[in-house]
Amino acid sequence: MNNFGHVIKLERIRKNMKQISLAQGICTPSYLSKIENNSIVPSQEVIDLLLNRLELSITQNKNLDDETYLAHIREIYFNAVMNKDRELAAQQLKEINNERYLFSDSTNYYTYQLMILRLTLIVQDIQNDTSELIMALSELSSDFNDYQMFLFHSCVGSYYSFMLDYNSTNQAYEKATEYFKRINIEKWEEADFQYLLGHCYITQQRWVISIEYLQKSLEFFKSGFYNSRTVESYLLLAIAQDESYLHEESHQNLLLAQKIASQLNLKEHFPLITQNLGNKFSVKGNSEKAIEYFLESIDSREEDNEKKLPTIYSLVKEYSKLKNSRQIIKWAEFGLSIINAIQSNGHRTYEHHLTVYLAKETDAILFEKATIDAYNYFKEIKDYRHAEKYSLLLGNFYQEKNKYKNAAKYFSYSNENMFKKQKISHWEDL
Repeated sequence: MNNFGHVIKLERIRKNMKQISLAQGICTPSYLSKIENNSIVPSQEVIDLLLNRLELSITQNKNLDDETYLAHIREIYFNAVMNKDRELAAQQLKEINNERYLFSDSTNYYTYQLMILRLTLIVQDIQNDTSELIMALSELSSDFNDYQMFLFHSCVGSYYSFMLDYNSTNQAYEKATEYFKRINIEKWEEADFQYLLGHCYITQQRWVISIEYLQKSLEFFKSGFYNSRTVESYLLLAIAQDESYLHEESHQNLLLAQKIASQLNLKEHFPLITQNLGNKFSVKGNSEKAIEYFLESIDSREEDNEKKLPTIYSLVKEYSKLKNSRQIIKWAEFGLSIINAIQSNGHRTYEHHLTVYLAKETDAILFEKATIDAYNYFKEIKDYRHAEKYSLLLGNFYQEKNKYKNAAKYFSYSNENMFKKQKISHWEDL
């Protein structure tokens, strides 16, 4: 066994171990550094001791070489990305992790690890030390080529998107775009990245550029009959077009998504389709019809409570428009119970939203604190849309309480965030 230092180095960093800790009683830190840089070939005894301390077992399949095995992993990666079969991807990821193939070439090993990271994100197994792998790969990124840097920043963007940190998502995808311009990749991978960018720009409310990227990805997905990705693209495109006042185009794309999903029984898309139909009726001011679709969306989620949170929040907003206090309390409490059961920081956005709406109906003192907390949170993560929303809510609250100084302050904050949301620097540009 030789040329495996890159494996030990990544695993050591992943476990947050210093070289001196790993080397203690086995070899000197300087000798370990040479091993990790593949500049020497240590004895089998040293190898075994290091692997044992890292709790890392590796079995080498001598019938395969690096290129053959990497091609096998890339095929799995391709199918997971393009077909979005999460159950199959999860099963294959488990098999890959059990195989523990040893790459003799560090470049192939890093590409392999980056594809494994994306597979992990596809199956949404965020709790499976994904952040630790990202941090470890980040420390090794100085050794990456341009394609690997593109993969790395794309994965980081996907991670932050899943965690609902859209500002960090945007920063990561902007870095990925820099490397994307330098490399030639396959058309399917290009279309996937364009879709990711389209989704990212929707969260940034950059509708025009979002539509541009989504139309490019949609064209490829349609031509290749990647039906699940086609439906996803139609759905996002409909959202961006709606926000750009292209309501007829948006409606047609939503109907196309519904038609494909129904004909091919793509059940995983039913919740998002009905969610979007609910959104359309919400915008039209028909809260009753919007609620019907939102309830249908929640029912189609079955037991997956975590994914119900966006729709629960939509329901709470519609019931708030109707001033239906009982239903606001019911759904806000249900959403918060889901968040408490998950015990993850990935849903702080919904936690703030639901806490404000619940407190508004139940506790005036708590409402003031909850809304200030929400305002500060959204301001911190540069979500100017919701920072504007909650500063306006606070301004109205203080005005009703005859606290005009506080009201003026938060009305001023609301205007400030409105300017930032629309990327306006001067009042003359309004």
